[in-house]
Amino acid sequence: MAEKKLEQEVTEQLMQVEGIRVRSQQLKRLCRVVAGMILAGSIAPSRIAASLAAAEVSEATEESLERQVRRYENDGTVTAECVFHPFARRHLLLGRPKELLLVLDPTTQEDRVVMVMVSIWYRGTALPLAWTLWPGNQPLEGARFWERIVQLLTQVQQLLPPAVPVILLADRAFGTPIFTDMVVERGWHYVVRIQGQTRYRTHQGQELPVSTLVPALGTRKKLAAPLFKKQGWRWTSLVAFWGKRHKQPLLLVSSLSPAWHLIKLYKRRFPIEALFRDCKSDGWHFEQGQVVDLDHLQRLVIAMAFATWFTLLVGSAVATALLAQPPTGKRRTRPYNAKFSLFEHGLRHLRRHSRRFRLADCFLDFHVHLNWSNQLSFLHRRAFVFSC
Repeated sequence: MAEKKLEQEVTEQLMQVEGIRVRSQQLKRLCRVVAGMILAGSIAPSRIAASLAAAEVSEATEESLERQVRRYENDGTVTAECVFHPFARRHLLLGRPKELLLVLDPTTQEDRVVMVMVSIWYRGTALPLAWTLWPGNQPLEGARFWERIVQLLTQVQQLLPPAVPVILLADRAFGTPIFTDMVVERGWHYVVRIQGQTRYRTHQGQELPVSTLVPALGTRKKLAAPLFKKQGWRWTSLVAFWGKRHKQPLLLVSSLSPAWHLIKLYKRRFPIEALFRDCKSDGWHFEQGQVVDLDHLQRLVIAMAFATWFTLLVGSAVATALLAQPPTGKRRTRPYNAKFSLFEHGLRHLRRHSRRFRLADCFLDFHVHLNWSNQLSFLHRRAFVFSC
């Protein structure tokens, strides 16, 4: 059956990865959960089991399949460091990226769990790379917030190919020298949004809020200046822009030279929002999962990360095939296939199962700086213009 082939493909992919430190039975259980999650579109164990039973991946009953999912979920020896990190490291090495754009952002599972994730920008979407979880709506126990962020960035650093330039994008919650110092210490660059009341020092020695750089709609300013008065000043680049359709200005700080392209670079932070949407309403329904225990949820997040990578591998192959098709030259509007993200294309293709497919060995398009949808739209519009 085609559904069984999906599990076989996932298993074959993971069997090729050196450094995975779990027993073969544990790995097979993980692959079954990942395949079931893709078929179910949910991280809920009961839904995963029901989808596996409907797909007849084995002779086991639905009840038995749910026990297998629960056994995986309860297995404390399965960690991201043991299974997912070797997989991600291998794919990044094979992909040979010349530069990596990382995005850091928090999300929640309703009010129960907080998750801070670092992802990789990829053709207008995001690949989950590393994450940290803690209970929501209660004081942190153990490591404090910034200690957890240090641990998270250290994990990420160990996964990246050596000597590849890195730029980290983050929102206002991380617009502090505590965070930017962490990034610089690792030899990375950053582009981070900051609060309007953050103070900078002018060439004349005045100390002013950065919001004063753009006092009205339609204004913009870029400069290099000392920033973060309360933390002892840091020499940084500032870019401020207040678009005419924006309610408030965009205020950016960066370790790169002050330039207008930093605004466009920062906008590439938003695919992580699409990733969180894929994890929630459009994909794995993370918020509707039945698991509340944090340790058990960790295992399901690992499977969710695998499911996302495999879905995007397929979606990327579908996109490459669509881009290879010659345009008719008659279309000047957005093509139908450009309406779907890489994730949506991958999920649709995986669930059709009308023919056997082969998962690609790695992502090969890290050099592409365009959203894939814009690539396809541009291809058709260009053909239309030249045909006229």
